[in-house]
Amino acid sequence: MSRVVRYYARFRNVRGDLNGLPPWARAVFIAVALPGIVLVGLSIVALIVSVVALLFLAVPAYAFLRSITGNNGKGESGLVAGDNPWRPEAKHVDVKVRERGDNAPDEVNGE
Repeated sequence: MSRVVRYYARFRNVRGDLNGLPPWARAVFIAVALPGIVLVGLSIVALIVSVVALLFLAVPAYAFLRSITGNNGKGESGLVAGDNPWRPEAKHVDVKVRERGDNAPDEVNGE
């Protein structure tokens, strides 16, 4: 939390220093910082435009391919189909968990 307070104090100091500059110096500072601010804004706009372009291209292609393949939402979902989720052909496995003792091999003890 102390870092946040320090960063906020630095920000207030910089803001106070900028307000303490004469008007012509503030204008020069804004003129120097303006290209960077514009580039940040343009990069955000470019990101939004690229995501929209991706959606405009991908969504119709997906719908077209889905209509061609005749798949109406009955794809593989990872769930077991049918009424019985437990497959009768599955094997039953018994598991016994052992606690690690002091007589474990060196690789297990980390020695």
